Amino acid sequence: MNRRQVSRREFLGRSALIGGGALAASLAARPARAAGQIVITDPGGEWQQAATAAYYKPFEKETGIKVLYSARPSLAMGRIKAMVEAKNVEWDVTILADYLMYRAGKDGLVEAIDYKTLDTANVIKSAMTRYGLGNDVYATVMAHSTKKWPAGQGPKTWADFWDVKKFPGRRSMSGIGYGPLEFALLADGVALDKLYPLDVPRALKKMDEIKPHVKVWWTTGAQQAQLMDGDEVDLIQGWNGRFQGAIDKGAPFAIEWNGIYQIEGWVIPKGAPNREAAMKFLNFSLKPENQAEFAKVLPYGPVNQKALGLLPPARARQLPTFEANVSKLTAVNAEWVADHTDELQAKWTEWKVK
Repeated sequence: MNRRQVSRREFLGRSALIGGGALAASLAARPARAAGQIVITDPGGEWQQAATAAYYKPFEKETGIKVLYSARPSLAMGRIKAMVEAKNVEWDVTILADYLMYRAGKDGLVEAIDYKTLDTANVIKSAMTRYGLGNDVYATVMAHSTKKWPAGQGPKTWADFWDVKKFPGRRSMSGIGYGPLEFALLADGVALDKLYPLDVPRALKKMDEIKPHVKVWWTTGAQQAQLMDGDEVDLIQGWNGRFQGAIDKGAPFAIEWNGIYQIEGWVIPKGAPNREAAMKFLNFSLKPENQAEFAKVLPYGPVNQKALGLLPPARARQLPTFEANVSKLTAVNAEWVADHTDELQAKWTEWKVK
């Protein structure tokens, strides 16, 4: 769901406002002050469809609190900072990648989460941070064309991804944020549990090897699926949710669960006008049946461990938190990434334009 939070999701930026009827066009112009409503922004698209079915509509029905929602405008962190500094906060809740939750907290842009009001009995510990509450877990992995390499014969490791002689083919990788640096290190022999802190010079040196063989540096989640649907690539690095969506629609690809995972979660901007209602919403989002509904629409892992048991077995096996999948992944060190994002992105951008 990008949802490195390494999320690439935040680097994309989305300028269009989606959903919420006529409200969407007006959210940017005025804050919501009514006690009986709550304003939520999210990544839009399929993410918003999942959240609407799992959270927004059911919460509104159960509590009577009107949920006004839209897709986030671009540069969400900048927008939050501007609202907080102007003391004119328009959002009550929004969703951020794990490393951005850390950054927002350190910068004093979001409220501390009052866990005394939340039922977290079955919630994974890594989803509960001081300034953000995890909603879902997503993975950045690889997928290969089963037309090019039949089942069981395709690339399985990042060393394989880099091996253009053994596995010749059209490749695509992330061209946003600080790029696929983790995967370059994995290809160079770094162990999953030794990735952080990232050795950037080593990663960029390894990227020099693969650069001439990357046909497309994708810049959006939708583009990943389009490349697969259109048979434009044979091997791609990206988000499990986008991959599964393309596969569900008939793209002949297989996912290799070898990579990293991260959490994206809810935050409450500092000075949100309806903080009490926001906390009620956060608690509602943790219910296992709601988390399961979200995962049915979007194949990201629920943070409430009971939710997996409510899903059809076939769907559960497609999620990053399924035992056989998560055992091949490592968690992004969100706090380290939060502290080094600007440096990482600057070095990647310099390398990319060479």
